[in-house]
Amino acid sequence: MPVEYGEPLSEREIEIVELVAVGLTNREIAIRTYLSHNTVKVHLRNIFTKTGVASRTELTVLAMQEGWITVPGIPEAAAENVPPATTLEMPAVEQPLPPLPSPPWPRVRWAALAVGLILAGMVLFLPQRPVGQAIAPAASGLVDQPQAAIVAAAPSSEKGWQELTPLPVRRARLGVTTYRSQIYVVGGMTEDGLTGRLDIYTPETGEWRSGTACPAALANVGIAALADRLLVPGGCDAGGAPSARTYLYDPANDTWAEGAALPQPLCAYALAAYDGRAYLFGGWNGTTYQAVTYIYDSAGDTWSEAAPPAEARGFGAAATLADRIFYVGGYDDRREWATCAIYLPSEDRWEECAPLLLPRGGLGLAAIGGRLYALGGGWTNYLGFNERYDPAGDTWTVIETPIIGEWRNLGLTAYETSLYAIGGWSGDYINRVYTVEVLPWRVFIPTTFFSP
Repeated sequence: MPVEYGEPLSEREIEIVELVAVGLTNREIAIRTYLSHNTVKVHLRNIFTKTGVASRTELTVLAMQEGWITVPGIPEAAAENVPPATTLEMPAVEQPLPPLPSPPWPRVRWAALAVGLILAGMVLFLPQRPVGQAIAPAASGLVDQPQAAIVAAAPSSEKGWQELTPLPVRRARLGVTTYRSQIYVVGGMTEDGLTGRLDIYTPETGEWRSGTACPAALANVGIAALADRLLVPGGCDAGGAPSARTYLYDPANDTWAEGAALPQPLCAYALAAYDGRAYLFGGWNGTTYQAVTYIYDSAGDTWSEAAPPAEARGFGAAATLADRIFYVGGYDDRREWATCAIYLPSEDRWEECAPLLLPRGGLGLAAIGGRLYALGGGWTNYLGFNERYDPAGDTWTVIETPIIGEWRNLGLTAYETSLYAIGGWSGDYINRVYTVEVLPWRVFIPTTFFSP
């Protein structure tokens, strides 16, 4: 069962919090508690979700505030409280293993602990920010910076997320869409810089192949399927400058052509398709984040401006559900957003919907089975779960995630009865591909009837 914010910690979780406060690594905690490394990761994921903290330092401060730990004598306490072995986590043995001797701490670790305690003391006297509200990342969100965060893959199950054949190249800030029976992945940022490569995945065979690369190497870019073409508007160049150029890909001939330019250069926007048109929301224009709505008409190869969203932000996500387009989450150079807004194309106006349970910037959003699925996102939030939206009740609920910790600027798309999550940033560029079947049944309608 997934855990939720506000739930009390178990005795085992309190014990792990004490060891985290001492400064032990996950592997050291696993040794001292006789748990597997992966089990420790799962416990930490649950602890972060229950408490709403975003880092080990915040967890240590919270533990001090709540009286779960006492600062004096922390190393000694951690060394003495070693539980017996359990048959659930380790092979059976005749006698419990003796506690491991506590190795002498090097000066570097003592210095790090001292600095951590000083910072913790400072935090105690600083105004507390609301739980779940992120601290704004640097560089307008256009540059990935490794962080000392707990990032791990959650265990898969028969009914949960499954890992598929990985992307040929590790990358994030890419565009992903489904067209007919294939999934198209274009552009993005890699460890070697920008790329314009086009990779095509066939779910039926589980194989990747390469198409003709986009004429420009772009990041923070989207792709939308329109009739017989795939639209790739704007995007950022290697210097983070946005482009106004629009490219059209012909899947039948594996060729690219240039379409009508955007009204202004943009990247880090949200993009969705509806009724043969593409709808672009927000984004970065090279100076500020924007509150704009642009509509691309493939029949006339034209862009037009429509009613703008209420907030200026980028790194949001958009998806079409029935005759409405949902614009969710984002980042505006100051904070991440939990906002959910609905655009009605037939009326050119906006409505509000229930906000996300957690602010998410750089998330993925997809619609399937009459519901929305929001995955990943976040520069500083520790994300221990994903979310599902039910339009009937206007509510978001917690669902499991294939990656815990930070996971942003990924690609998400739906095909038949399943979701596909591709690539992204999780402490580094990743090439993992995950799928989960959210509709475990299909309806077949016979077209021919035979009389007895």
